[in-house]
Amino acid sequence: MAKEYSSQQLSFSVSNTMLLFHLSLTCSSQNDENGISVDDVSDFDDGFVFDIDPCLLVNCDKLDIGEMIGEGSYSIVYKGWYESRPVAIKMILPQRTKDATPECKAKFQREVKLLSGIDHRNVVKFIGATVKPSMMIITELLEGGSLQKNLKSIYPTAFSLEQCLNYALDISQAMEYLHANGIIHRDLKPGNLLLTEDKINVKVADFGTAREDICDEMTCEAGTYRYMAPELFSKDPLPKGAKKSYDRKADVYSFAIVMWSLIKNQTPFKERKDFMAAYAMANNMRPSVDGFPKDILPLLQSCWDDDPKLRPEFTEIVETLKRILQNLYSTKNISEHGDIKEVDSKIHEEESAKTLSTTSLESSKKNENIPKLENETIKPNDGTHGKSQSQSHNGILPALVQRKPKKKNKINRLFSCFRCCFAS
Repeated sequence: MAKEYSSQQLSFSVSNTMLLFHLSLTCSSQNDENGISVDDVSDFDDGFVFDIDPCLLVNCDKLDIGEMIGEGSYSIVYKGWYESRPVAIKMILPQRTKDATPECKAKFQREVKLLSGIDHRNVVKFIGATVKPSMMIITELLEGGSLQKNLKSIYPTAFSLEQCLNYALDISQAMEYLHANGIIHRDLKPGNLLLTEDKINVKVADFGTAREDICDEMTCEAGTYRYMAPELFSKDPLPKGAKKSYDRKADVYSFAIVMWSLIKNQTPFKERKDFMAAYAMANNMRPSVDGFPKDILPLLQSCWDDDPKLRPEFTEIVETLKRILQNLYSTKNISEHGDIKEVDSKIHEEESAKTLSTTSLESSKKNENIPKLENETIKPNDGTHGKSQSQSHNGILPALVQRKPKKKNKINRLFSCFRCCFAS
């Protein structure tokens, strides 16, 4: 967990670190001139030889260390510059490589190899590393700060549900990628999740405890107690040399606690100390879900299931979050644009009424000329238009029908008169 420092403490710490760093470089240069390198000294001390690809190592002369931005039990993180580019510099403790144990060097080497092989938009980008005079890992600098810091800054309020779900999706996509490449993180928590400068996206960071997914080599109690899966925590002491057997599903449990903390903006089991919080979870206790969004609750509860085999894979989690977000967007759009749709509907109805009125008027005018068109056929229509026509024709058709027979009778009488004249 990162600690807060006053400006005076920060200045003192940074100046001490810079002094030590430059002194180490000076000593390194003097040793090189005498034919003695830091690597030689380190190898002489404990026999450990770094096995890191030289193309991953950067030139210390191009590296400038600035203010401290974070601290842990394993390392200190500084803001810095590499070739005039802002970077984050993770300096492994102890600060001088020759003072580190072989176990510490092996852990650093493993982190460099794992992080350098990762390429995903939701994982912090590796830039390079140094092994002398200090073991350092250089990554991209994320100006948005940690998720933990951002949550603390807005407490007691929380991020919107939409933003929380987007962050959760970013995290789950990163974890899906890591698991697909045989890597488990083992320390997923808000302090190891960094936001971009615009606060839109989140990236997974700190691979100090990450390991390849090999069950028989997993040791117990790796990570942070409050976010640790129950299978990693031992309620009873293990025999000497015994190891816990667990797999990537431990990350799924940690993700569930992170998602709960993110949405609620609360610390899980805040009233308990770290160790007792882990003990409670090992006894199948979970943080309260009162007021938790119902649509997300099934996902949360499946992810923190006591049985690792019943927890979903991150592939399933990604798809579930996408579906929930899609439903949320749909509901939001309906809510925001509902009034607009009502107005559009009314406008459409008014326009239809005007069109119908105009059409009826035109039809009525045409119907006035029907007597002049004796051969026109009129078809019945059940609609309003048809009714208008029917009403216009009611007073016209009977007259036509009655006049036609009278004309025929007059003609017949005229022909009869002609016949009589010719006959006489």
